[in-house]
Amino acid sequence: MNLNFEYYKVFYYVSKYGSLTRAARVLMTSQPAVTRIIHNLENDLGCRLFIRSKKGVELTPEGRLFYEYISAACAQIFKGENELASMVSLDNGTICVSATETALHCCLFQAVAAFKKQYPNVRFKLLNNSSTDSIQALKAGKADLAVVSSSVPETVHPLKVQPLRNYHDILIAGPQFQHLKGKLLSLEDLVGCPWISLTSGSITRDFLNQYFADHGLPFHPDIELATTDMILPAVRQGLGIGFIPAEIAAEDLRQGTVFEVTVNEKLSQRHIYLLYDTEYPQSVAAKTFQKFLFQGEG
Repeated sequence: MNLNFEYYKVFYYVSKYGSLTRAARVLMTSQPAVTRIIHNLENDLGCRLFIRSKKGVELTPEGRLFYEYISAACAQIFKGENELASMVSLDNGTICVSATETALHCCLFQAVAAFKKQYPNVRFKLLNNSSTDSIQALKAGKADLAVVSSSVPETVHPLKVQPLRNYHDILIAGPQFQHLKGKLLSLEDLVGCPWISLTSGSITRDFLNQYFADHGLPFHPDIELATTDMILPAVRQGLGIGFIPAEIAAEDLRQGTVFEVTVNEKLSQRHIYLLYDTEYPQSVAAKTFQKFLFQGEG
């Protein structure tokens, strides 16, 4: 039997994602084209490979057996293609990273700048998404890597999750709150101040709600913002005080446009994680950047 390798490739991605639509997106073709190829493959093999389900498509017993062999073959072929491309990929490769706003400011921007000094021809596509959306972008093949700043569900197979670094939030205030400067204050001392925070439903807001609740205090911000990078200019304008990752406030702290308010009840450390798909072949540029991220944190 002499089948076109493209048939096997389409079968691999439909099996991997359990979706004709996702496979078509990754292969940069149409869903009808993918459906037609699967039908042709089933006709040539003389058996049914998929059945439709509420979530997409599922492999039949015959399909599961076939996938064991096809996935192994594709892995070797993809590996060979990557090795052949390694001589030029760091000269003209592109790396797509989906990251949370905190991850971008706390480590990713700095890492990309340092990496570009070594590999100036590598291009980056940085997507600013929530942790959930970043994980979905990775699963859908829209990103090579995801860098997120919240806890990751335990069941994200086939994604590999690696802790990249820790970070912590600090409380900042503008010159209008000079009476708070240089004092060790309890959280209760600060409840009456105007607070700035992210909107309800965000992971950071949930984190702060729990922080206040753990100390038996309410948390009702006077100003709610959509993104973390809006907190700093709001504090500069004297609209209130707010928690923000230390790295984001570093330059303003140095210039004295804001200052840190020392709180007795410390916030626990938070974490940034790197994720990648173990079943999807990474380009040499993406793999090199992945290693670079950990070397930079070492």
